[in-house]
Amino acid sequence: MTTGLATVYEALYQDAQTHEFVEELQQTDAKEFWYRAIAVLQQFSIQSQLKGLLLTHHPYIFENAAFLQSELQTWVFTTSKSSLFPTGSLPIGNTQVVSIPKSDPLTQEWLCILVTETFSALVVSSINSHTCVWSLHPNAIQKAIAALLPRVRRTEQQVLLQTNLQKFALKMPPYQIMARFGAILMAQSSIHQELPIPEIQEVDIIKAITHEVRTPLTTIRMLVRSLKRRKDISAEVGLRLDRVDAECTEQINRFNLIFEAAQLDSYPIKLEATQIGEILNDGFRHWQENAGRRQISLEMILPTEIPAISSNALLLSQVLNGLIDRLIRSFPPDSHIQLIVTSAGEYLKLQFQSQVTRLGDGDLPLLKAVGQWLMLQPETGTLSLSLPTTKTLLKALGGKLTVRMHSTSAAYDGEILTIFLPFNR
Repeated sequence: MTTGLATVYEALYQDAQTHEFVEELQQTDAKEFWYRAIAVLQQFSIQSQLKGLLLTHHPYIFENAAFLQSELQTWVFTTSKSSLFPTGSLPIGNTQVVSIPKSDPLTQEWLCILVTETFSALVVSSINSHTCVWSLHPNAIQKAIAALLPRVRRTEQQVLLQTNLQKFALKMPPYQIMARFGAILMAQSSIHQELPIPEIQEVDIIKAITHEVRTPLTTIRMLVRSLKRRKDISAEVGLRLDRVDAECTEQINRFNLIFEAAQLDSYPIKLEATQIGEILNDGFRHWQENAGRRQISLEMILPTEIPAISSNALLLSQVLNGLIDRLIRSFPPDSHIQLIVTSAGEYLKLQFQSQVTRLGDGDLPLLKAVGQWLMLQPETGTLSLSLPTTKTLLKALGGKLTVRMHSTSAAYDGEILTIFLPFNR
């Protein structure tokens, strides 16, 4: 059974205001940005006497030196009590263990929420999104704590935690704290850059790759379309040429979007009144065909009237094609994807919900980060934009993107992607 509770990552992205106060970085399975953030906090804790609370998934996210602080109370949210204190170095009298069920989606996140007299910090590493989230803002940290509170079920722990949280009010860190964090970051950078290494910008590599991929594919597509016009080809050959044409077009469109993302800083994007209803209706037939080839059903629910939005029609169409392509390729056969379009105040809301109806061992395609920009599906070799990069693209289009996982599923129930696009005023 599942808890039905949101994870910390989900809580941070449930409304557009809160996620503006967090920084999110795509990371590999090695969780490199998680460890960098923890190293900064650990160095800070060694230099300072901390008084407050640490809420985490495991008591040893810091080395033992960080826990020599007698006035830092640790709250551990875990599925197990058996191996939490193997060395006896942790001050057990000042540690609270909150048991959570193994079905709790919180087990898919690594947590560090530090609340002290002078500042508060939040670091979350999400296995599902392959990202690390960092924030020093009280609003984001309050949301994260609120997601954890319902999991504290013992009455005496509820009273203790609420009492201690009231002692340490969340507030913006003062300049001295930020300056110290900056000094630690610069010191870390100097340690890891002892040898001068010529820098190759990732964006330059991406531009080169997209050019090298699009050029031959465009040539192949041109030759295929020339063959299709011949009168002497059989129906079977014609069908196979159609398939090659479609695959080339998909790859060209995918790399066009990647190239546009790489070019984002090169020129301003012109925003104008855009009839998104036309974009959705024109794209839906193509999306359905793409989904059908992978035995995935796609449904779109539109209101009777859709006002114009402020955007760039060509780039928005490419972004939507890329997002839906990513969704389709992320699920096994017999899955269902639903797009619901509604109004949300000054924004048009596009919500993509996915339902996996059949999930066997190894059926779920994996995505791996390739740098900050791209995601790779190893089984097919398909490249797509990372979600942080897609968010940047949508921000340039005047919109917003939020991503969270279904919190009510016992297994894997897919992502909920929500796009907010401003109405044209």
